[in-house]
Amino acid sequence: MICKGEKFLKGITFVLTILIVSLISTNCFGSVEILNVRHWTAPDHTRIVLDVDGEPDYETKESENLLILNFKESSFSESIPAKIIINQPGIKKMVFHQVDGDKVKIEFILDKHLKVEVFKLKKFQDKPNRIVVDIILEQGPKEAKTTEKIPLKQKTIIIIDAGHGGEDPGAVGKKRTYEKNVVLSISREIQKAINKIHGYRAVLTRDGDYYVSFSKRLQKARNLGASLFISVHADAARNRSARGTSVYCLSTGAASNEAAKLLARNENLSDILGGVPDNEGNNESSQIIMNMFQTNTINLSKIYAGILMKHLDMVNHLKYKSVQEAPFRVLKLPDIPAVLIETAYISNPQEEVLLKKSGFQKTLAAAISSSTKEYL
Repeated sequence: MICKGEKFLKGITFVLTILIVSLISTNCFGSVEILNVRHWTAPDHTRIVLDVDGEPDYETKESENLLILNFKESSFSESIPAKIIINQPGIKKMVFHQVDGDKVKIEFILDKHLKVEVFKLKKFQDKPNRIVVDIILEQGPKEAKTTEKIPLKQKTIIIIDAGHGGEDPGAVGKKRTYEKNVVLSISREIQKAINKIHGYRAVLTRDGDYYVSFSKRLQKARNLGASLFISVHADAARNRSARGTSVYCLSTGAASNEAAKLLARNENLSDILGGVPDNEGNNESSQIIMNMFQTNTINLSKIYAGILMKHLDMVNHLKYKSVQEAPFRVLKLPDIPAVLIETAYISNPQEEVLLKKSGFQKTLAAAISSSTKEYL
């Protein structure tokens, strides 16, 4: 038999256990640490990215040149200094405060700007939970004046789209070569080569290390009345011996092969990796009605792609002997012929080195500009 004293002690022990578990749960739930801070500057905004190790709970307060983020039950890593001087368009600095032991207050000391957008991005692949602060600028820098005498409206506009950027590095080589960097270098060389052709003007979708959403890339092409859209990328595969250059057009149905299908699936995740607000991600660019007008555009894209492959064959080994097709979101332009070039395999040790060489980049650019002139 169990005496009353033993029953009382067991009851007390049980209650204490429940209380301790409850207290631990209460203290841990929602408690997050701010791990890291990064920033990027684009022509129309400056972006601040906060990496956090859980689902953040915060409130925002905004006045004329001050944005405050108040985090509940949180802390920030010791590697983050209390004051971060940024001095980029729209923002001067950030100041971190640990308040009452379990709260964090972050002050964003702003400069001239149009508005501020703050949004969360959920954990995805190797990216942790993130909070994005976009400081939208009043006016982006004006494009450099051309020295040519022909007005812009009389030029043939070619859009050169350097893939990835900013939060989205793209594929990464064994020697830590980032796709976003090499394709930007190549795109700049293509721009130079095309601009040497009388009556032509190449315009980049991005000219720095920042992310541009699919919708903005496509909108830029439409706004300028572009005659051609060329998206520049570097391929990657688990098999490090895979090599070569390939050219893709938009497919309204199935991809031309399983590899093309997987490639398109990975490339189409860029908006998630790069960080796009909910109201910008899934708009007309991913829901275009494929009508006869689109079919005609795809046919024109294939004609250009065939000419392009002929020129690229003199620069590097071709992965495929024919134009490939896949449902790339960045190619969904209803009235502008568009292609995507996988310049080489960044996962291949030899081609990773090749992609970084200035000589290869210039030769590649010359081939692309020559194919553009021949097509148009």
